[in-house]
Amino acid sequence: MSSSPASENPTSENPTKDLSPSASVSADELLPPIEPPSGGFILQLFVIPAVIVLVVMLFGLLFTTLATQGEQDPLKIVAALRSSNQARWQKADELANMLRPGMEQRYPELKFNSELATELAKLLDEQVDEGLDDKNSISLRYYLCRVLGEFNVDEGVDVLLKTAREDQERDVRREAINALAVLSSAFGELDPPKSIEHPQLVETFTALANDEDDLLRSQTAFALGVFAMSPDADPLLMSELELLVDDLYSDARYNAALGLARQGNLKAVAAVTEMFDTEALAMNIKSETSPALQRFKRDTILDNALDAARLLIEKNPDADLAKLRTAVKQFAESAADWQPAPAPKSLVKRARELVAE
Repeated sequence: MSSSPASENPTSENPTKDLSPSASVSADELLPPIEPPSGGFILQLFVIPAVIVLVVMLFGLLFTTLATQGEQDPLKIVAALRSSNQARWQKADELANMLRPGMEQRYPELKFNSELATELAKLLDEQVDEGLDDKNSISLRYYLCRVLGEFNVDEGVDVLLKTAREDQERDVRREAINALAVLSSAFGELDPPKSIEHPQLVETFTALANDEDDLLRSQTAFALGVFAMSPDADPLLMSELELLVDDLYSDARYNAALGLARQGNLKAVAAVTEMFDTEALAMNIKSETSPALQRFKRDTILDNALDAARLLIEKNPDADLAKLRTAVKQFAESAADWQPAPAPKSLVKRARELVAE
């Protein structure tokens, strides 16, 4: 995610990204880790089940469809999504493309279409209640979560919270969590900005932050870090983020550390320092199925770690950050010998610049 979330989303691909609280995080940057690196806050280090791959393939077909067919009636698309024929996924592609960042000039009102968001939320609510476990049903719920996160209205918040709590599929729950993070970021970019307000927001994310599932806690840590960027974020959410920085699961720790670093919170220092440790990284990436995936995850973590270290140093000029600076320096000096491959030169350059400041 530049800086992306931790192992399940730790770092990012764009080395120039700004993680400061004043910097907005685009919805596109916050899309989950199911696609190859595309920059920004992508939650890119998750295991990718086949059902998610199916959804990603759907999103990849978009531009040609719209270029040839022009604008479609969103409500007709919702009706098509309720059908069980193959046209469902063609319409899903069309709606997804209409909501993609960069399409605002062509569809200026779509992201603010409360009626459409309400209909999509109703459909997701029905699907969650049914809880079917066939691939198409799971893919539809996953898709609806992602699409609802692309709006600039809050009609989807209630059902996204419900899905995050209750859906039977972990990856659907994770996408609901991510969609809420995307919404929070998008709301912060509005004029005037607003934040997600819901009576069950704190309760839901407190429960998710303490869930038994490692991946859910990791995704939750990332979302809490995004929520914390809002000036009026509930202090209880920040408290959960501070607890997650000591989580036993490294990806959750790293995501929490990134969120705290954006606030200049020194409770992130230990976890950020750990992100430069060769042994810790080796343990973190060993479950990846190929050397290429191991390198990608390692470099993503390092990328985010460098961003987090920079923010902590900039925001705490009088703090004793000697251990963190030493970790960055040791990384810069040894990166050429790292396995399964040397760290990218761009990361080494950033590390050297950071310790030289």
